[in-house]
Amino acid sequence: MLFIPKIANIADDFGVILMVGFKKLLVTVCATILPLVGWAQFDSQRTQYMHSVSAYNAGAIAQNDMCNVLGTYRLQWAGFSNAPTDIVVSGDIPLNISGTKHGLGVTFQNDKVGLFENQAFSLKYAYQMRLWRGTLGLGLDLGFLNQAFNFDDCVTGGSEFSNDSHKDKGSDPMLQGVSSDQNDMAFNVGFGAYYSDDEMYVGLSVLNLNKPSFEFGESEETNIPRIFYLTGGYDMALSNEDYHLKPSALFRTDFSTSQFDLDCLVDYKKKFMGGLGYRWGDSFDFLIGCNLLNGLFLGYAYDLPISKMIKSGGSHEVCLKYSFKLEFAKKNKYKSERIL
Repeated sequence: MLFIPKIANIADDFGVILMVGFKKLLVTVCATILPLVGWAQFDSQRTQYMHSVSAYNAGAIAQNDMCNVLGTYRLQWAGFSNAPTDIVVSGDIPLNISGTKHGLGVTFQNDKVGLFENQAFSLKYAYQMRLWRGTLGLGLDLGFLNQAFNFDDCVTGGSEFSNDSHKDKGSDPMLQGVSSDQNDMAFNVGFGAYYSDDEMYVGLSVLNLNKPSFEFGESEETNIPRIFYLTGGYDMALSNEDYHLKPSALFRTDFSTSQFDLDCLVDYKKKFMGGLGYRWGDSFDFLIGCNLLNGLFLGYAYDLPISKMIKSGGSHEVCLKYSFKLEFAKKNKYKSERIL
C-alpha cells in the first residue's frame, strides 16, 4: 500500500503498542463493561464514531478550537427490503467569552427503521476548562424527538385479514385504534463529559436522560430508554513519526441491551488512514479515510456481518467532515486535528 513502505519498523512497534496504547485505552473501558452481559445491536449505530464524538457527547464540542460541519449517511444491512438508513448532519462553533471557553452546536438526525421514521433535533452547549494536561468539557443537549409510524405500509395476517390490507389490519392488538399514519413528538435531554489532551481522549455521556415517550392509537406507548456512552481513544506515534496508531473503543448500554466497538486505525502523515474494527457479536468493520483538502475529511466504513441472524450484503457508511478556524483579523488558516 502507499503508506506502508517500512513494514519492519511498524512491526517492531507492535509490542509497545499492545503494552502501552491499548492498556491506557482499555483499562477504564474494561473496568466498566466486564460486569455487564448480553451484547446486542442498537437500531441506530455508527462505525465511524471516532470522527463524530460530539454527536453523542455534547462535552466534545469546541475542544479543538475549530468550527466543525459533519454529515454522515449509513445504510444498514444492504439488500434487505426497506433496510434501515440513518442520516446525521451537525455543526458546532467555539466561543471565547471573558477569557472562558464555550461551544455551541446543532444536530439533526433522520433514522428509518421498518415502519418507523425518527427525527431528532438538538441544540448543544459545552463549557470547556483546562484540567491536568488537557481540557475537560461539560455539555448539555436539549432538543426534540419526533417518531412517525407508517400505518399504510403495515400488512398483517389473521382471521380477519382481507385483500385490502390498507383498510383491514387484522387483529393485531398494537394496531387497535390506529386508522392512519401516526406521529408524536417529545422533549429530550442529554448530558456529556469529555476529556482530551494531545494523546488521548475519554468521554462519558447519557442521551434520553428524561426517558421521552410517544403515544400511538388508543393505548400503545413507545418509551425511549436512557442510553449511556463510554468512549476512549489514543494517538500513538510510531518509530517512523509519519505513522500514528489510533486505537479507540465505544461502549453503549441501556442496561437491557449493550454494544461494544473496538477499532484500530493507522494514520499516515495526517493525510490517509485505514484500519479494522470489531463490533462484539455483530460485525467485522473496515475503515478508510482521507484528508482531501485543508480541513475536509472523507471517510468510508463497511461492516461485514457475522451474526447468523443477519444475512445481508453488509452495511455501508460515508462520513464527510469539514473543520476550519474563524479568524476575522487574519486570513482563515486550517489547523489539523490530532484525534478528532
